[in-house]
Amino acid sequence: MKEIDLIQQFEPIFMEAAELAAKLKKEAISKSKLNTGNAEVDIVTTADLAVQEFVLEKLANSDLKNCELIAEEETPSKYLFAKSSNLVLTIDPIDGTAIYAQGKKMYSIIITIHDKKRPIYTFSYYPEIAWGVKIVFDKLEFIGKKPKLMHKKLPPKTIIYSFYNSKDRTIENSSAIAAELVKQGYTFRYKKDFSDEVGGTIMFILGISDGCFTENGSAVDTLVSLHYALSQGLLAYSDINIEKPIISSQFSGHLVYPGGYLAIHDKNLIETLKLDKR
Repeated sequence: MKEIDLIQQFEPIFMEAAELAAKLKKEAISKSKLNTGNAEVDIVTTADLAVQEFVLEKLANSDLKNCELIAEEETPSKYLFAKSSNLVLTIDPIDGTAIYAQGKKMYSIIITIHDKKRPIYTFSYYPEIAWGVKIVFDKLEFIGKKPKLMHKKLPPKTIIYSFYNSKDRTIENSSAIAAELVKQGYTFRYKKDFSDEVGGTIMFILGISDGCFTENGSAVDTLVSLHYALSQGLLAYSDINIEKPIISSQFSGHLVYPGGYLAIHDKNLIETLKLDKR
């Protein structure tokens, strides 16, 4: 696929953009772009805007401008891409802006392409720990050496979740598979129970947690864990619809993909679960 070949040529630009975020951190000015009451969703910095525009300006001068675009921030080059396409390019210039604004280091740049059915290209890089992941279709590549992270120790069989907003049910009752995992001794825990800096995605990818659960996840960052799970055969179930994002019912103004997915590292257990048995 020519677009996937092309976007890989821009990876030095993505690395440069991540380093730009690190360079701008001390002078970045924060403000609220939304008013949901959740700092992770509401906050934006001048660095977010600068990094996103740095990347999009360059991508828009290539055939990647023919992709549909979902961008986290409002910057001029956002409007230079196709309004509709079978391929969707997404960018989160600084995933973890609230962490970034506090002067901490566990933030990343995220670039993805999907075909409205599944993710096919993912690039996520953390400049201050010099580590990241690249996934092309189902081929995974780690960038840099495995980092050591500071977090509370997770109990065995812990499944981390980042986005979950149902008021009428618990995660454990969200599906037959989730209920079965509880029977197998698994527990679902919010990421901030263990760290205010280390996110659920990196906990899952590095094997710190035994699984991850996401429901109505952000359209610009939720595909990283999903793509990793697909590439490694770790998906326990999924009903996420990435054809078109919707406005979050919990965080007004925030774009999310409806539905969710659950992934665990135990492949033997996954084989006994049915993907269509929610």
